[in-house]
Amino acid sequence: MRRVTLGDVVAAVAWTAFLVLISTLDRSTQLAARPMNGVGIALLVVSGMALAARRVLPRTVFVVSAGAATAYIGLRFPSWPVYIGAVIALVLVVFATARRQWLPLAVAGGVAVAVATGPREAWDLARVLTVALAWAVVAFIAGRVSAGRRRLVEAHANRRVAEERLRIARELHDVLSHSLAAVSLQAGVALHLHERQPEQVRESLEAIRHISNDALAQARAALSAVRDPDGVPGLADLDALAAGFRRSGLRIDLAVSLDGARVPEPIGAAAYRIVQEALTNVARHAGAEVRAFATITSPEGWLDIEVRDDGSGPPAPASPHGHGLRGMTERAVELGGTLAAGPEPGRGFVVRARLPLTSVS
Repeated sequence: MRRVTLGDVVAAVAWTAFLVLISTLDRSTQLAARPMNGVGIALLVVSGMALAARRVLPRTVFVVSAGAATAYIGLRFPSWPVYIGAVIALVLVVFATARRQWLPLAVAGGVAVAVATGPREAWDLARVLTVALAWAVVAFIAGRVSAGRRRLVEAHANRRVAEERLRIARELHDVLSHSLAAVSLQAGVALHLHERQPEQVRESLEAIRHISNDALAQARAALSAVRDPDGVPGLADLDALAAGFRRSGLRIDLAVSLDGARVPEPIGAAAYRIVQEALTNVARHAGAEVRAFATITSPEGWLDIEVRDDGSGPPAPASPHGHGLRGMTERAVELGGTLAAGPEPGRGFVVRARLPLTSVS
């Protein structure tokens, strides 16, 4: 919530003191001006101190500050410093409110200040028009700057929303794709064995139930991570990940050797997701007869990830709507790392990623 801060009050007091001091001293250079008295000082105090509430009530502050300045000018007190205060109030109300709200106030304030500038005895039209034009120019420039700032804020907010949507999409893709691939693998086993080895069908169905429950739990965790980023999995969860794949029938050799290296949470989370997606691709494309090898090491400030299989070749072409390899690459690149994937010479498929352990933003 917006509120009046100590800094706002101090700034208003300093500005009010400047107004009173300079206007009093300026009386010696404006011989035709009314001598400063209690009324003039009171109007200056009201005009200056109103700015303390500019964050809370910007339109009210403008009315009070510009109104007091207009009265001060109209009473012919030494006036040039108070014009600055009126302009400051104008800029503040433009920046604090939408265009449809500040425009009528700006027009009314400009007319009031301009009219008050002209002496009652002999109206100086050129002077009135000059003040009105200057006021309009300030309002126009402040309006353009304010609109530009709002566009930048909106663009930044939209970008943050898009990034958050992409992050959520990646999390759900990584969580669900490997589980659904494991379910598909077990369902295929059950269909293949339901006549010859019916006892194996029960095991496959139990595995499907377990994997489905685990997928639901991980999906809930991924969604809760939107509110609690600390809840995302990391390198410590790789053993459980490998165990889940093994229950689905995929043979996996997992080796993690960090040699005491400290892995930042964003790097650990990205490494987990890369390994998860790479193993999912093995389960989906290479089948249950292959063996997968996942290795994580930390040479000289980097985290190296390698997931390969001993299948017969590269996986089938990905669906045009697939996001696996692209998602892995985006994760690595966003953290300042690299990722490459492709068939091994002669046999199998490999995913290699390198993530920095330092300078993580």
